[in-house]
Amino acid sequence: MDGLDPAHVEALQQFITITSWPENDFEGAIEMLALCGWNVELAITRFYDEGPLRPNPNAPQREPTPPPAIAPRISTPLPRTVAPYSILARFIASVVFFPISVVSKVAHSAYYLFTMLFPFLPRLTGVYPANRGAARAERRSVNPRDTAARFIRDFEEDVGAIDELKLPFFEGGYTQALDLAKKELKFLVILLQSDEHDDTSKFNKEVLSTPEVVEFLKQNEIIVWGGNVRESEAYQVSNALSCTKYPFLAVIAYTPASTSHASAMTIHARLQGFLSPPALIANLNTVINRHGPVLSRIRAERSEQIQAREIRAQQDTAYEASLAADRERERLRVEQERLEQDRLAEIERAERERLSLEGQKKQYKQWRASQLKAVLPEYSQSAGSIARISIRLTSGDRVVTKFLAESQSVEDIYAFVDCYDLLQSENLAQVEKPAGYAHVYNFNLVSPMPRFIVPVDKQKLIKDEKSLFPNGSLIVEEIEEDDEEQE
Repeated sequence: MDGLDPAHVEALQQFITITSWPENDFEGAIEMLALCGWNVELAITRFYDEGPLRPNPNAPQREPTPPPAIAPRISTPLPRTVAPYSILARFIASVVFFPISVVSKVAHSAYYLFTMLFPFLPRLTGVYPANRGAARAERRSVNPRDTAARFIRDFEEDVGAIDELKLPFFEGGYTQALDLAKKELKFLVILLQSDEHDDTSKFNKEVLSTPEVVEFLKQNEIIVWGGNVRESEAYQVSNALSCTKYPFLAVIAYTPASTSHASAMTIHARLQGFLSPPALIANLNTVINRHGPVLSRIRAERSEQIQAREIRAQQDTAYEASLAADRERERLRVEQERLEQDRLAEIERAERERLSLEGQKKQYKQWRASQLKAVLPEYSQSAGSIARISIRLTSGDRVVTKFLAESQSVEDIYAFVDCYDLLQSENLAQVEKPAGYAHVYNFNLVSPMPRFIVPVDKQKLIKDEKSLFPNGSLIVEEIEEDDEEQE
């Protein structure tokens, strides 16, 4: 018992209660249940069909039968003699009794056919066909639910019940009814009947179908299971409940565990024989008044346990929701921090690029200014065709400078304006051109008459631009940021 789980202990108690198994032989009951895969219904059916697997240790022991004495073996076979008249007697007997045997078999078959067509004949004659046991054996394979439905149908046809006066029969097997009564903590009434008993039909019509009995059973929510002992399951239940007189009623209900017994379904009343409706209701009411408060208390405890579980489930759900919200807030915070870090990293990268670009731009302007100082006639002794160009800077100052018209391009004028502040310095550092740097001018040189922008062109010489050679006038205009982006 200690090694069994709660489900197996419950199945064992149910099997012992129904089969009246001796309480000091738990091993035999466990062996029977284990052999049937702990299926209680299958174990009960096998018990009533085949008996227990091991003998009852409390049964009286029989004296062992001594083995028969063995005659000494004779080496020489004895001669076998057959009387000549025995063969003739057998032949004459077979001829005489053959017609009788045929007539008997025909009569037996005809009677069996009539008993199948007219079921009331066996009750009138008291003689049942020889294969009635075989028919009962065939009924054992019927589904318990179908057997219960057939019993209910026969009962209602017998009493002619209407919908308002139908008993609350349970459509299922006996074991299923026990499980339902135990699960819902309700009283279970077992009704067993026999077709051979004279009071069966009278009890059904005058007692069980009366409005007061039906209303009492429905008001108290009593589960009713019925069966006819001609069926295998009902017959087994009658043996388990020690039924000795029909009609038979047993009131079963769940009994909680005590110090000496485990919790199980217990028989609280046995009502045998014909009872009047008031007597039946009084007996049932006595059982309900005696054991009903116990079931109500257990039902209340279960309800409290269910409510406690629901409250814990709600609390767990709320806790999980709170944890999910906290995790979501933490995720958003981490995501926000990551985005902020990415933004700062992008700003830092852009700042590094800007500083690097400014450094390259400054280096490029120093390099370009040194080149211009080497070729401009104003700062060197270079000779050639000269173009005099007047340039008005963005500060409003006007600068007039000379360019070599045949060797310098229009881009040199842009470079002169861009590096004008460096060209005024006497100590100009000599640097190299920054690798991979593409310089962009942030201003335009505009010719006023007629007005047009002189494009930056390294290939076009100054002499080829009519507005600049031999004399020209230009205005420096800064490029707006929007214009720069559009360009």
